Order: sequence, then structure tokens, then C-alpha cells
Amino acid sequence: MKWVGIGILLSVISLIACADRSGYTVTIQGEIEGIKYGKAYLSTLGENNSILLSTPIENGKFTLKGALPEKGRYLLNVNRKTIFLFLDGENIQVKASYNQLDNSDIKGSEANDLELEYSQLVKEKYQKEFGKLQADYREILQQGDQKTADDKMSEILQLGERRYLLAKEFIKKHPDNIFSIHIANMETQGRYEKGKELYDLLSPAMKRTTQGKELKQRVDELANSALGVPCPGIQAETEQGELITIDSLKGHFVVLDFWASWCGPCRQEMKNLKTLHEEFASQGVSFVSISFDDSTEKWKKACEEEQIPWMSLLDKKGWKNSEIRQALGIQQIPFIVLLDREGNIVAKNIRRNLLRDKLVEVVK
Repeated sequence: MKWVGIGILLSVISLIACADRSGYTVTIQGEIEGIKYGKAYLSTLGENNSILLSTPIENGKFTLKGALPEKGRYLLNVNRKTIFLFLDGENIQVKASYNQLDNSDIKGSEANDLELEYSQLVKEKYQKEFGKLQADYREILQQGDQKTADDKMSEILQLGERRYLLAKEFIKKHPDNIFSIHIANMETQGRYEKGKELYDLLSPAMKRTTQGKELKQRVDELANSALGVPCPGIQAETEQGELITIDSLKGHFVVLDFWASWCGPCRQEMKNLKTLHEEFASQGVSFVSISFDDSTEKWKKACEEEQIPWMSLLDKKGWKNSEIRQALGIQQIPFIVLLDREGNIVAKNIRRNLLRDKLVEVVK
């Protein structure tokens, strides 16, 4: 009896293991006008994407059927057309014209439907106003009115909080859908506090998915650069090749400006930073610019062109391999971090008037 019991237990374990490997099975049926033959295939995303399902197209029709690792975001390729789509249904239909094929033609996936719904929500509640503010900002810049341009950019940055709240409410409404993990990932943007808040809204089932675990890992890593904690160790080189550590600046409030010569918005941001430097340098605030340039020559040329009046450093590992960027969760630049006199992080990804308001607050 003992050996029979063990045999049954091993059989159950084997079945569970097989189920884990198979993920979930999907069938995608396509009917595409405008093409007769070719190839349809489904693949993963990323630099090392791999083809998971493949089938020939006959008279504009195809059927892709098989097991995927799990529900989530994939690439559907129909000849030369590529569609990003979320899959969480078992029977998916694609019926459309080849020339107008996009993910709005996907039926049978709740996650894909939610992406379309969320995109429309963001368009109406955020993008329309964002587009208008951005157009106004460009026009003001052309007129050379830096003060008004700073005010307008501050409005744009504050509008980002509205987009975050849209994401938060959407995840609250759909905590048990794979698309909510994608929104949480997008809106974390290097901020531990908001990343954790969005992750905590997900259902236990979503947290157990590969994508949920990846989000958790990313948020946990950001805890090392959360508000109130010591800034991760940062080292970068001067133009003379001297290695400077940010810890050496303790005793001052420090504005860390992360940029690169190829980043137009970064160089525009420096105009505002120069104004702030004039106002706050005498009040115990140090400014440091750290470039992610891959080319020392281009960095030095940009430094000369900008006439940076504060310490300017280079992260010689560049954008792609930067440990500084990874430690601080920087996904895009310009990116500004404010440190207190003890080297703790006071604010991250803060710019223009929002940065000035924070400096007024901490200096007092």
C-alpha cells in the first residue's frame, strides 16, 4: 500500500508539472482581406523574441493553435504586418483588411479589449490636454520666453499625476487581468512608492504570474532608491578623469541632473537649472550634472556649448550599461534627484517649478 500511495503521488506531481509547462492553450483564427497566401506566426516580445506558433496562410485564412507560456502580451505577425496584442482568451478571432490590420480587430481576449478601453480613456482624459500643453510649450520656446515656458512645462509634469490616477483606478477595477500588470509596469517609472501601490492592487493570481513576479522584482529593486533612504553609491568622472563620489558632497543639499548630449529636453532643462543655481547656490544647494554619453568627446563638446556653471561628470558606462541608471530606476532623461544634507533622497524625477518649490521647502 505504501508503494502504491507513492506511485499515485508521483503521478499527480507529474501531471501538475506537465500542466505548468503547457501554460494555456489558445486558438487564433484569422480571415484577412487583401492577401491570399503567406505566413502567420505568434512570437514573444523583446530583443531575443522567439516564434511560438506558426502556420501558412491559405486564401487569406489561417489558424494558429497551441500552448503559450502564459497569458500576456505577444506579437502577431501576418506577412509583413506586426500587431502587439494581449492574449487571455482561448478562442481568438481576427477578421480585418490587411492594410488596416491592428489590435482593434482582435476579438475573444478580455485583456486586449481592456487595452483598447484604457487607451481610449487615456486619450480622452490625458492625451488631449497633454497635446495642447505641449504645443503651447513649443510655441512659447520659439518666442524665447523661458519663464513662461517653465510654467507651461510644470503644468505638463503635473498632468502626469492625472495619468497615474487613471492607471490606479483602472487596476482597482480590473485587478485580476493580465493587462493591469502592464499598466502598473508602465506607470511605475522608477518610483518605488507608486510601483508598490500599483502592485499591491493586483490580485494574488496576477502576482503569481511571471509578469507579476517580474514587476515585484523591479519594485523591490527600486526600494534601494526610495524616498527617505540614502542615495545609492554614485561615482562618475570629471573632464580631467578624476573620480568623484556623491557621498563627498554630504553637508549640502544636492541636485543631481542626469542627462546626455543627444537629449534635447535635457539641454532645455539646463536653462531652468541655471536659474535655480543662481537662486539657491548661495543657500547651501550644490548642483551636479551626470551624463550618460557613450562618447567622451561629445560630452565635453556639449559641456562647452552649455557652459555648465556647476560640477559636470560622466558615467563612462554610458546609457545602456549604466549601473547608476539601474540603481536609481532611471528609464528616461532628463531625470533629476534631490538629496538632503545627509545624502538621503528627498525627491526623484522632479523638474521645473516643482523642483523649485521643493528646494524652497527643504532650504527653509
